Amino acid sequence: MRRFLAIRPNDIMAPAQSFSPMDRMMRNMFRALGEFTSDMDYTGEDERTVSPRGDFYRRDGKIYAEFELPGVDPSMVELNVFEDRLTLKAEKKDEKTLTEKDVFRCERYYGALSRSIQLPAEVDPDSAKAVFKNGVLTVEIAEKVQTEKMKKVAIEEQA
Repeated sequence: MRRFLAIRPNDIMAPAQSFSPMDRMMRNMFRALGEFTSDMDYTGEDERTVSPRGDFYRRDGKIYAEFELPGVDPSMVELNVFEDRLTLKAEKKDEKTLTEKDVFRCERYYGALSRSIQLPAEVDPDSAKAVFKNGVLTVEIAEKVQTEKMKKVAIEEQA
């Protein structure tokens, strides 16, 4: 008796290659809609650049950013911290040597990764620390302590 592999709807609809015409159309649509860009993983900067997902939060006077970077070599990551934002650039390389005819489905992304995050408060770039563990890059940055400036003003009485 011969058995057939069941075909699921997602298998039919998925592009056989990354960056197919349908993927390109979706990318252009999200780019045109602006704010959807960061939510849907399309950066809009470059056709082949993907924005890594992350979590961002504050705790004890520090700002934390955690980025998912599975399969990325930490030496291929460039992290820049400014007073008001942080930028991340990385490269995910494919180590396999396969020809196009050997591949019947390609779902993983290889290439440039890029993300720029506007921070909710001014930070001290010199305090930035980054740790890469289990495919997650965690960045810790201390918020700038704003000293309150005050001047006592003498009030003159007018006659």
